[in-house]
Amino acid sequence: MKELTCIIVDDELHSRDTTRMIMEMVCPHVHIVSMEADAMAGAKSIRAHEPDFILLDINMPHMTGIEMLGLLPNYKGEVIFLTAHDEYAVAAFKKGALHFLLKPLDPDDLAAAVQRVSGTPVDSKDGNWLSISSTDGWVVLRKSDVIRCESFKNYTTIYTKAEKHTISKTLKEVQDKLSDEHFYRVHNSHLVQIAHIQKVMKSDGGNVLMDNGDLIPISKGKKKDFFAWFQSKVDQV
Repeated sequence: MKELTCIIVDDELHSRDTTRMIMEMVCPHVHIVSMEADAMAGAKSIRAHEPDFILLDINMPHMTGIEMLGLLPNYKGEVIFLTAHDEYAVAAFKKGALHFLLKPLDPDDLAAAVQRVSGTPVDSKDGNWLSISSTDGWVVLRKSDVIRCESFKNYTTIYTKAEKHTISKTLKEVQDKLSDEHFYRVHNSHLVQIAHIQKVMKSDGGNVLMDNGDLIPISKGKKKDFFAWFQSKVDQV
């Protein structure tokens, strides 16, 4: 696959670092030439390197990303805007943005945008990533590594074998992000992934033993449907 060059322009350090990390995971053929923290430095670097595309934040101090493009009338590459503010979408597309991605950046969406730049399919490994905003940046995980999720009020803790992350999202929001047939809500407070289920127990009201040792209760109202779902998945193996 042809190597592409890219420059990231974003005033937030954790955002630049997270974007770089996701790019390295899903698009290893993209070479990030530089990462700039403001529009003026970004414009200077773009003129010097003429990258194939720019990952450009919109809402920056002193000069927005859209205004920065006005400094680059001769730039021939593509533009992918990154922003937490979707109200900028119309203005971005009028400026010729190839793609408009909302923060927190979804790895699969980034892979699709880079595919549009290159015109060829992008190998994003398993194409199975979870990216959710946290208090100090973003949590980026492979969905396949998620063992289970547990909620408390408006917070959810995501468990993998190596770590856990508590984020200010409801379990419903996390479930929608996962959007995967291999996850099941066994209880109002618990979401489990079938690949990490070690044992399903019908005794004591019903429980699921996960492969990290956690024992998860199955709510009475979900028990019948869960057993049917689990059996259907087992029968497919």
